[in-house]
Amino acid sequence: MAGVLGLKIVLLLGGIIALVSCQDTASESVTSPSGISNTTRPTLSPSSQSDSSQNLTSPAVTQNTTITTSPAPPQCSYNVKKIKFGLQFQMNYTIFKEYHISVNDGNNLKNRSCNENTTCSITGLKPCTDYTVIVNAQWNDTEIFCPSSENKVTTESAAPDDIKVSKHRPGHVCYQSDWDISNSLSTPDRNKTEKSNGSVCFKLKKDDFCSSFTVDIKSESCETINITKDITIDFIDPAEIDEPKPTKLPVRFEPKLPPNCKNLTVEYTCLETRLPGNRMNLSVLEPYTDYNCTGEIKNETFVFIRTPPVIFNIDCGFNIKVTSTSDNTSIQLDWTSTNSSCGVDLPKLSYICSCDTKNQIKSRVESCVFTGLEPYTDYTCEVHPKYNDKKVNQGWREEVQTDAGVPTTVEKLRLTVPENNVIDVECDEPKKLYGPKREYKARLHDSNGFVKEEKSLRCYFPFKDLSYSTTYRVEVTVYNGAHESPAAIESVNTSYNDKAVIGFLVFLIIITSVALLLVVYKIYVLKRKNSHDMGESMNLIEKGSDEENLMTVDPIAAEVLLETYKRKLADEGRLFLAEFQSIPRIFSRYSVKEAKKHFNGPKNRYVDILPYDHNRVQLSTGNGEPGCDYINASFIDGYKEPKKYIAAQGPKDETVSDFWRMVWEQQSSIIVMVTRCEEGNRVKCAQYWPSQDRETEIYEEFIVKLTSEKEFPDYTIRHLRLTNKREKNSEREVTHIQFISWPDHGVPGEPQLLLKLRRRVNAFKNFFSGPIVVHCSAGVGRTGTYIGIDAMMEGLEAEGRVDIYGYVVRLRRQRCLMVQVEAQYILIHQALLEHNQFGETEISLSELHSTVSTLKQGPPESESTLMEEEFERLPSFKTWRTCNTGVTEENKAKNRCESVIPYDYNRVLLRLDEGRSHDSDPDEDEEEESSDEEEEESAKYINASYIDGYWDQHAFITTQTPLPDTVNDFWQMIYQKRVPNVVMLSECEKDDKDCESVYWDKEKKTFGYIEVEVTNTETFPAFVYRTMKIRHIKRSEVREVNHVQFLKWDKELPEKPQDLIDMIKHVKSNCGSGKSQKGMPVLAHCNDGSTRSGVFCALWNLLDSAENEKLVDVFQVVKTLRKERQKMISSLEQYTFLYSALESTYPVQNGEAKPVQATGGASVQVINETKAEEQQSEKAAERPASTTSNDQQAAAESSPVEAEAAKEDSKEEPEKEVSNGPTEAVPVEDTSNGPTVTVEV
Repeated sequence: MAGVLGLKIVLLLGGIIALVSCQDTASESVTSPSGISNTTRPTLSPSSQSDSSQNLTSPAVTQNTTITTSPAPPQCSYNVKKIKFGLQFQMNYTIFKEYHISVNDGNNLKNRSCNENTTCSITGLKPCTDYTVIVNAQWNDTEIFCPSSENKVTTESAAPDDIKVSKHRPGHVCYQSDWDISNSLSTPDRNKTEKSNGSVCFKLKKDDFCSSFTVDIKSESCETINITKDITIDFIDPAEIDEPKPTKLPVRFEPKLPPNCKNLTVEYTCLETRLPGNRMNLSVLEPYTDYNCTGEIKNETFVFIRTPPVIFNIDCGFNIKVTSTSDNTSIQLDWTSTNSSCGVDLPKLSYICSCDTKNQIKSRVESCVFTGLEPYTDYTCEVHPKYNDKKVNQGWREEVQTDAGVPTTVEKLRLTVPENNVIDVECDEPKKLYGPKREYKARLHDSNGFVKEEKSLRCYFPFKDLSYSTTYRVEVTVYNGAHESPAAIESVNTSYNDKAVIGFLVFLIIITSVALLLVVYKIYVLKRKNSHDMGESMNLIEKGSDEENLMTVDPIAAEVLLETYKRKLADEGRLFLAEFQSIPRIFSRYSVKEAKKHFNGPKNRYVDILPYDHNRVQLSTGNGEPGCDYINASFIDGYKEPKKYIAAQGPKDETVSDFWRMVWEQQSSIIVMVTRCEEGNRVKCAQYWPSQDRETEIYEEFIVKLTSEKEFPDYTIRHLRLTNKREKNSEREVTHIQFISWPDHGVPGEPQLLLKLRRRVNAFKNFFSGPIVVHCSAGVGRTGTYIGIDAMMEGLEAEGRVDIYGYVVRLRRQRCLMVQVEAQYILIHQALLEHNQFGETEISLSELHSTVSTLKQGPPESESTLMEEEFERLPSFKTWRTCNTGVTEENKAKNRCESVIPYDYNRVLLRLDEGRSHDSDPDEDEEEESSDEEEEESAKYINASYIDGYWDQHAFITTQTPLPDTVNDFWQMIYQKRVPNVVMLSECEKDDKDCESVYWDKEKKTFGYIEVEVTNTETFPAFVYRTMKIRHIKRSEVREVNHVQFLKWDKELPEKPQDLIDMIKHVKSNCGSGKSQKGMPVLAHCNDGSTRSGVFCALWNLLDSAENEKLVDVFQVVKTLRKERQKMISSLEQYTFLYSALESTYPVQNGEAKPVQATGGASVQVINETKAEEQQSEKAAERPASTTSNDQQAAAESSPVEAEAAKEDSKEEPEKEVSNGPTEAVPVEDTSNGPTVTVEV
């Protein structure tokens, strides 16, 4: 080691000598003292720490170039001072601009550059650590090594106050200091973690919390420093707290806290996951609810930390044991319910029990009973617990069989007499056996009592050797092993004793032969005697020709009714016409002597409509004067019910008392009136009941009091109280139903109107009332049509077939001219076909919910529901009317959708507005604007259709949302048709002014001839309500239009039914009552004028029907809309929506369907500066009678029920009043294509 040191000293001395020699040589040759030879900067590396004295040798000088002009550089030196956290350097020369300082502890190197200041510090060093120091000064472009004797320095020791303890990292204790303590801290069995900000963190274990934690600061040359810190609970990492989820009630949490932490509690509070709101305590938590709970770790005074959220749901784990008991019509389920997690106090626990298709029963007790079940039937019964109306997975399910019950009566009991004293008994099996066994019993009775009994496994019993010519009563029952069915009873007569009869006949033949010989001889004698009188002759009465033309027409079975109708309607109804004309108008063999008596003549409204003597109604309580027993009325037989009806003429002023006398004597409680008192300015019938103003009228001995009257679109129902002054304390209730939708000429366009009338009439029938009185004006045409429909409906329901032709012949035999014109004859067929095809679809509000529930179910072994089947029965009416105008080349561009073109028969016609000056006569102007009498050739086309409402025809206009090129026509239509309300159902945001559907502006704007200004805007939750003023630019009149924009339509359907219903009610509140809207249609538009507008119109009409009649008929409303515009209610979802909307409008309350109040939403009103003045206009309207379709043949191709209103007479009833003049035949002109009908007057 000494040798090496000596060698180094020798080399150092040699270097110094060489340097001095070079400097001397250089000084001799230098001409300018400005250069400095380049030197190499000394550097420190961590490996050089082994011998610091050797590292501080002067750097070697590399003499590459000799500069003779540079002077020698100045010398530099420094002193080192220990300071807190590092070292401070004192530079002894200030001529240097910059110093570079390097310190090295052998593992880490740290550098610092200082400016010309004489003092410079380096901090962040390790305490009690030896550092090697090198300082270089910057001189011009050269670094000069600064020698010093203090090139190795030991830093000061660290004090405990120099170390700061923090808890910024959860679950760790962290230490931070201006000293570099990254390698100085240590604690047993733990790993330290360096952070980017220089902190040293230790991961804490569970037993470190709530205890003292000590770390050691170790250094090379100083004593170890101990730092102790109390680790409180807030050092803990919440994510590492073990919190088992609770599984039982009441809910308890048992978090596992560090073992050393005492006197700490954890208080939990929870939120419902789906309904966040106020936090709740554990004591109020319920099962089957998602909760999110957090806890607060605290002592008596301070909250330290919150635990992470615990999400859980308590499942009670129900176990249900059910005991079932049953009889033949009911099943009772009793059960006990236990659970493993929730205890017994569960106030919101309920149960749902069901047995197959029966309605579910909600029960809060552990029992339920199902009644009205069929005997001996297997039912799948289920019991499911529900908590807070949420179904729980656990439940019970089992097959339960009802007990055997009484079988139904055997079917089709047949008694035959194959031999004179033998009776064979046969029958079909009963519809329901309700038991495990089948045994038939037949008992035979005669007039003296029981004769014999037979038993058999099949229903066939031959009874032999019976008495001749005897009436036997046969009773047949079926025994099912437990019960015997009610007996089917028939009577039969055995035949005579044929052997005895043969002997008697032989004797009778002999006697008869002798008598005939005597008669022949007597005739011969008489002829000889009277041979002189042969010139005279005696004519026999010829058989009348009335019945010679009658045809043989077979009854029509229900299954071929449609096919038969189409066949008869073909070729312009040729077969219908032939059948109808073959029936005699009057059967001359029946006399009318009483009606023609001179004192009865004034009582007849028409001279040729007279009752036959054989079945006229005779009054029995007259005043004794001639003719006091006469009234123009006839008894009419129904279907297998004699004298079910009385067909009468409409009372005249002088026969009103006779009419009420007939009602009293016949004990009739229903009067059906199928005419108005006046039609076409002609009196059709006297008003024989009191008006609402007078309430009571007296007609001779009869007092008639009006107790109630309610008007509907097609009929009016009055309840009358009839009192006879001759009979004390005797009064009767009479229901008067007046049908007002029969047109003056023709027949109702919708046969379902008469079916609806029939339902109303039958609703008031009772077993004890007398005949139903039916009358029109003459009591034959409309009267016969209604009676024909009612009787044939009974036949169709009873036999599955109808003999319409035969029954009309029968009607004519009982009263002349019954079913007066061919159109009425066809209407009977249409009504029966309507019922046969579509069935009964009208629903009362009281049965709405149960019926809809049934519709949503499907028949057994069917994939579709009854609702789907009903929807599929709706006719499509694809080609039932023409759409020629809308498909012309000039009008194609005005249609948004090629598949929705208005029908020609009900499209809206626009006048070509050439403009008028504002000085025009307003009355003439108004008349012109409100009329649609223009010829179609001169009318302007717009894609819009008139739609019938509940109260009025043309109550709506449905149209497509206007195109940019049709906006002017759109506003012209609103102006010409006097539209007061516009309903916008298009897809457009309420503030989207760039939307194509917006056809107005904030400011006043002119569209063609119409000036439009928005004066008021109100915003509701589901719609925006605007008030607009419109004015024709050449006229002074200003009109107000209410505009409603619906906002809540989600693709095909509204988001909520109640939103659309609320909007409809709002629009109705501005329209007044339903009967006051005549001539003021509501305009509804959507993209194609059908998809959404159809739902709107259908729901409007259904709500009107429900409000007024407490009845709804979704099927008929949709069917009518489909006839009026294409694509109306085209999807099952829209059809189902109408039922759902009605259900939400009329929920079940206390067992009854009652309407709910419209939801009120806060509105924000924005009023224009020129606010519109409120305008009120009185509106009064009366619904007109419907008219007969003019396109019957076209309608038959699509829907035969809607087709062929037939060729009706313009004179449904003979109009000429009774006169004393001679009778003459007057031809009545037919408005149809049919032949002229001649009526005797």
